[in-house]
Amino acid sequence: MAGALAALAAFDRLAPHIGNSPATAVQIAGLALISIPLATLVPLALAPAAGVGARLLLWAVPAVLATALLIWAGYSGTPATLTKLVAASLIGLGLGSLLQTPVEIVGIAVLIAAVDIYSVAAGPTKVIVEHHAQVLNAFTLAFHPLGSNGVAQIGASDFVFFSVFLAAAARFDLRPTLTWAAMTASFGLTLLLSYQFDRALPALPLLSLAFLTANADLLAGRIGGRTDSPEGD
Repeated sequence: MAGALAALAAFDRLAPHIGNSPATAVQIAGLALISIPLATLVPLALAPAAGVGARLLLWAVPAVLATALLIWAGYSGTPATLTKLVAASLIGLGLGSLLQTPVEIVGIAVLIAAVDIYSVAAGPTKVIVEHHAQVLNAFTLAFHPLGSNGVAQIGASDFVFFSVFLAAAARFDLRPTLTWAAMTASFGLTLLLSYQFDRALPALPLLSLAFLTANADLLAGRIGGRTDSPEGD
């Protein structure tokens, strides 16, 4: 985990100074192929700790407090992004460890996709994006594109659910590695579509789709009764 955080911090610091106003396609590629995979390596590295269960929620408290302190002190960029990432990963893994059946995670995947679409299109997220930039910045992780001082933002809650799905993949003996790769790619695709349509787009629909697609046959088998609980494997 420390290596991924250090690499992400270094790249995020260097990214604005790499290239001279490169094309948008190059900037998106840098985010999708470098920044986002480095960020998602953090929950992947922490995933084995999901075995301690809900105690991970307590472990997240110092990271949440560190985030608040960094924002208060004026370090709301890369430093706060790193602590938000750790906090979101621990919270998601902790919540994922509480799941009891594959039906629950499938239901969660469908529900959060629908809620996120509504929230971004006409609900609370839309209001925050348009009228409350400081609130938005507090609850998003910011990544610098190549050659730009601007930032691409992904919600901390998106990383929470990334980690929930990662924990579920391990808990129900699905495909953790493929799940991680597919979900990481989904973040990159959401950013690409966001740039393409020049508007904020919800990340959870494609994240949920990536999780379900990577594990569709195994989930169907678990739900169908061949293996319907972690203890049944």
